[in-house]
Amino acid sequence: MRSILKNFPTEKLILHKPSGGTYEVKGLVEPSEIQSDDVTVPIAPNDYFERNLPNGIIEYYKVIDPGFYKGMQDIPDHYQTKVQRIATPIVYKTEDDSSLPRMIFISHSSKDKEYTKAFVDLLFGIGLNEDDIVCSSYPGLGVPLRASVYEWLVEKFQECDLHVFYFLSHNYYKSAASLNEMGAAWALKQKWDGILLPGFSFAEITGCIDPSQIGIKLDGDIDELKHRLGELKDDIVEEFGLRAVSATRWEKIRTEFIDTIQKIVPTDEHLQDVEHTPTLSAKRDSITIYACVMLMYAASSDGIIMVVSTLGYTSYQAGEYNMERNQNPRELALWEDAVSRLIAKGYIKRIGGKNQIYQVTDEGYNIADTFRKQNDLDPSKKPTETLLEFGEQT
Repeated sequence: MRSILKNFPTEKLILHKPSGGTYEVKGLVEPSEIQSDDVTVPIAPNDYFERNLPNGIIEYYKVIDPGFYKGMQDIPDHYQTKVQRIATPIVYKTEDDSSLPRMIFISHSSKDKEYTKAFVDLLFGIGLNEDDIVCSSYPGLGVPLRASVYEWLVEKFQECDLHVFYFLSHNYYKSAASLNEMGAAWALKQKWDGILLPGFSFAEITGCIDPSQIGIKLDGDIDELKHRLGELKDDIVEEFGLRAVSATRWEKIRTEFIDTIQKIVPTDEHLQDVEHTPTLSAKRDSITIYACVMLMYAASSDGIIMVVSTLGYTSYQAGEYNMERNQNPRELALWEDAVSRLIAKGYIKRIGGKNQIYQVTDEGYNIADTFRKQNDLDPSKKPTETLLEFGEQT
């Protein structure tokens, strides 16, 4: 498969990892992004690039988001890595630099315990044990009997080098205890990752955590989910000094996890409303206006929704129209969420192998027709005009 950077001025860079390992990477350097189609190199958050200029000056770039993109048609897999220019190299801690024990803390709503149970089992499969994990809803991993919950948590935050996983959902944001955990972990600058449960989107992240930090979306594109879980596995193995998991064993562990979460019946009241509503009518916002509009335009044309990602550009196409009005990250997140919700509801299905191409299902056509008729919409208008009818500004 051809290189997507062959016509651009690439240069040799050195990628440094917390483990002390280094890799030579050929990439295209921009002020806040480094692009490379060498996907054999494992780029992860908190790595940094070293760039040697012809005049002898050395520049350093910290990795904020690896930005891995699956290839499609004649475009290969590649990285569009978000970076931040830093003045000096990162000095990584070694095992001798800190006596604090490492531990994973899973912050979640008790209503989402089926998801966290599956996740803990995934962590056990990677090689962690009971002493490495705190999860209040998993037997044996919670707060000890007769201990004060918040005093015990504060003690853990102060005495351990914690890696916090937020299981974000509508249930999470309705839980005062969960939000208190989020605030405490943020105040103490703990390392964290976000796990977005089915029906919850990046655009809905609020509170003290950074909504722009890439997380794992459990009901997102299946290839993307597999890739993110692989990154998570590599991060945990490196962080806890575990023995590497063989490819065959990891494939089995990952498949069991994905199969388990797909069978879970959501306890999210927001999703339950959708499940028991045969048409959209007054509850059309339960799968978001953006999802409804995208489905209507696809159903009114050739029934195809396509996500096209190239260097620095993403387009969401429904029928003959581009749905995005601009390349603003929040705007793109809304359309990404729309695709995820339509997949989760079974209104569209993926076709075309590795390409992100989706076909409207029979149920999807019925929902699209209902939405169009009940709201007296004209699909010959541009999507921008239709969104304005629902108060969605450009």
